[in-house]
Amino acid sequence: MKKIKWIVAFAFLALLIIVPNISKAADLGIQISPLSYNFEIEPGQSQEVKITVTNTNITLLNYVVEIENFDQVNNEGAPSFSGTTSDSSVTSLKDWISITDKSLAESTISSKEAKTLTFDISVPEGAEPGGHYAAIFVKEIKKNAEGKTEIGISSRVGALVLVTVPGNLTKTAEITKFNPPKFVWHGPVKFDMTVKNTGTTHYDSKSTVELASMFGSKQIVELGLHTIIPKNERDYSGEWSNKYPFGYYKVKGIATDGDGNPVQAESVIWAIPLIIVIPVLVGLILLVWIITYLGKHVKFVPNENSKK
Repeated sequence: MKKIKWIVAFAFLALLIIVPNISKAADLGIQISPLSYNFEIEPGQSQEVKITVTNTNITLLNYVVEIENFDQVNNEGAPSFSGTTSDSSVTSLKDWISITDKSLAESTISSKEAKTLTFDISVPEGAEPGGHYAAIFVKEIKKNAEGKTEIGISSRVGALVLVTVPGNLTKTAEITKFNPPKFVWHGPVKFDMTVKNTGTTHYDSKSTVELASMFGSKQIVELGLHTIIPKNERDYSGEWSNKYPFGYYKVKGIATDGDGNPVQAESVIWAIPLIIVIPVLVGLILLVWIITYLGKHVKFVPNENSKK
């Protein structure tokens, strides 16, 4: 019994030591702000960007600045850098961004210190009109006691930079997926829609579903608002909260392009709630059974007195 008590006491003591350390470890690393920028810059013009970098570690932190282009974004809005290709003969946003103080491109930050990094975005003359996308990363460098860089997993955080170069821009959109159910037996009903940016620059697209019933009433289901970059798709979803829809509905999936113009996809829904259908079917079956039973077992005999 004493042995069990000692084991329990030891485990409790270990938790007191480990749990605070875990919570502290979750707070360690690099933080930056703001997390995104959105500019319109004329060819030949420039824009200044300031990023605040904070060392949340309890020790000195070594870092390096990295800049990468991106042209793909997932459904959560996070950019993907693995599929980005570049043409060495054409400059891109990555080439247009430079840090003002070169000594801060690779440096150190003391524990709990915040440092401001200033960047310049210079759009060259003749830059292609449209959207250009990059991220400015601050990456932690692991070093040993001798100051040599260690090979291993290093954390990095980034600020997204979205730049539109004015000119002959298109902001078109296309609904590539909208397949609501043809028959609905009960609510709520979930709607999914996929919208593609077929233009040349990014924009915010809002999506809704409009339901027009056979009785003339209309309902709107909001699917949300997403920023879409060119040649990318974003998924939208929303829920029609009507628990017992009934009848025939004309359904329109509607998304806005970069100029606010709507694009549409149409479908129909037959809503037949089971809470109504089942009792009606049971009632009809019971009625048919009663009529059949009466036809077989009950005979109506004419009253002889009524003939006199």
